[in-house]
Amino acid sequence: MNNKENMHPDDFRNLVIFAILSVTLWFVWDNYITRPQMEKLEKAKKAKAELMVAAPEIMEPVTFIERQDAIDKSLPQRVTFENEHIKGSILLKGARIDDIRLKDYFETLEKKENVHLLSPEQTQGSRYIDSGWVSQDENIKLPDSDSMWTVGQGGHKLTPGHPLTLTWDNGQGLTFERKITMDELYGIKVEQTISNNTQAPVTVLPYALLAQMGIPKDFTGRWTAYEGPMGFIGGELVHADYHAMLKERKAMREAETGWLGITDKYWLTALIPAQAVKVKYRFLLTPDPIHPEMNRYQADFTGSARAIGTGQSSSTSFDLYLGSKKVSILEAYEKQLGIPNFDLALDFGWFWFFTYPFHLALDGLGQITGNMGIAIIIMTVVLRTMVYPLTKTTFRSFAKMRVVQPQIVEIRDKFSDDKERMQQEIMEVYRENGVNPLSGCLPALVQIPIFFALYKIIFVSIELRQAPFFGWIQDLSAPDPTSIFNLFGLIPWTPPAPLMIGVWPCVMLCVMLVQKRLTPPPQDPIQRDMRNYFPFIITYVMSHFASGLVIYWTFSGMISSLQQAYIMKSFGVPIHLFDKDKTEKELEKKVTEGPPIHPLIEMAEEDAEKALFGEDETPSVIPGPEEGGEETNVVALKPPKPKKKKKKK
Repeated sequence: MNNKENMHPDDFRNLVIFAILSVTLWFVWDNYITRPQMEKLEKAKKAKAELMVAAPEIMEPVTFIERQDAIDKSLPQRVTFENEHIKGSILLKGARIDDIRLKDYFETLEKKENVHLLSPEQTQGSRYIDSGWVSQDENIKLPDSDSMWTVGQGGHKLTPGHPLTLTWDNGQGLTFERKITMDELYGIKVEQTISNNTQAPVTVLPYALLAQMGIPKDFTGRWTAYEGPMGFIGGELVHADYHAMLKERKAMREAETGWLGITDKYWLTALIPAQAVKVKYRFLLTPDPIHPEMNRYQADFTGSARAIGTGQSSSTSFDLYLGSKKVSILEAYEKQLGIPNFDLALDFGWFWFFTYPFHLALDGLGQITGNMGIAIIIMTVVLRTMVYPLTKTTFRSFAKMRVVQPQIVEIRDKFSDDKERMQQEIMEVYRENGVNPLSGCLPALVQIPIFFALYKIIFVSIELRQAPFFGWIQDLSAPDPTSIFNLFGLIPWTPPAPLMIGVWPCVMLCVMLVQKRLTPPPQDPIQRDMRNYFPFIITYVMSHFASGLVIYWTFSGMISSLQQAYIMKSFGVPIHLFDKDKTEKELEKKVTEGPPIHPLIEMAEEDAEKALFGEDETPSVIPGPEEGGEETNVVALKPPKPKKKKKKK
């Protein structure tokens, strides 16, 4: 047999090792990952099948009743409450708070229906608040969801300054009382008292819970703003994400300070127990195996056990927040109730050090001007002015690149067949004229967090929800409602959502095209094509973002273009917005013909190497004879380090 056909021993060894590792990996994956998942899935299918056989009616679709119908149906069993900002009712059966509407906010721009935070059971997306006492002694009869409470003296309507008292007697000598008060904004206080008139002491624990059926219909599910069960417990911000709770159905914390609840994009429903007292906080999911829309998400807390002797009583209280996530209001309640970090109900994100002050500035400008759109424009001018010292470096470098364009054309002509030499010569020209390859990095790094911070503010701030600008923009938190595909409303046809590219995105596109014309062309055809298509891609993406963000981007681009044009004029560089001069046309032709080069990237790499490793300026010394036979030291310079050659495509 020919030796060339024999397998080398090292190759055979590698093959055996590869085979062993493959079999081991397959065994581990199959036995410890795939098989447990399959067993779990089979158990779930079996349990579901058994449930279907035992109770076939559960397979019927869930039917909900309208929210208002549910309230009207139980109206005789309800007491109402109202102030200038919220209104609602309490169901006496169970003393459940399950009806809250915000008087200042509406579901749509037509302002026909108020935003509601709580809804009765059996309605779609029901959410309600229960409270009471629990005990380990099963012989003690405690109030539950079927207990009918009685309204005490003081009337059947709760208003600021006029509390509401509810009582219930268990028939065994225990009397329960709830005193409910409300303030002028979004706060409700519940004080619970239990009186023991039995012949034996009782031990009970106070609790309160917030329950929600399914995920809200207006849940956005975006990473930019957290929505779902959350709290700040014992100095830690806790997010019990809807989808994460499907895997981990229970999360518990124990602390002396904190609060918890369920947050929506703009609204917060929170339970606030007494502070400086040890409390158990819990997030709980009770899944429905057949109907996911009936999954029960719950946030609750349980206080410490209380021993109540004969003839004694015990009281405990907690607060509720039921309103908008307006920072100034959240901070006021944080101070008033002595609770930690209540303003973190608003998701400021990673760049909170930008987001928070930007939010305060934008809110202040909006109050001064009376128009949040104008406030965005003023803030854009201020921010562009603040970063101008950084962007000026970039614009000066761009202007210098325009100045040396004739030299670049000559170099491309002279060294068209020598890519390495062409790149070296262009780099030398850039260095001689002070073109800095890293001049655009720092301004970009500064502007990225600014952009995301503003996007965050516009996306989550209640101040911009349904806030009008001018003309057709009646909601700065929503996309531009017009579309170029029906000539902005001239054609009586409503395009589908993917084709909704409105007036402001088109204006933004024009501004970006102007910016492109002011920027020197790249030395690579691929980069040139990316630069040509980039404005159109960004326009399509941004057309589905909030119009307030598009307005910011548009005016930011306008100011940036004016600043760049001013610097170009100071360098004597002509500005051609609608045509190209002879030099630029010739350069584009040379770039198309090739070869593709990246002088700025190469310069950036060399600058980075020098910054990291420095320059080796120490010469090596070797002994050498002089004419007189005397030995002296001769300096031998080290040759330059050869550059890595890139393969031609």
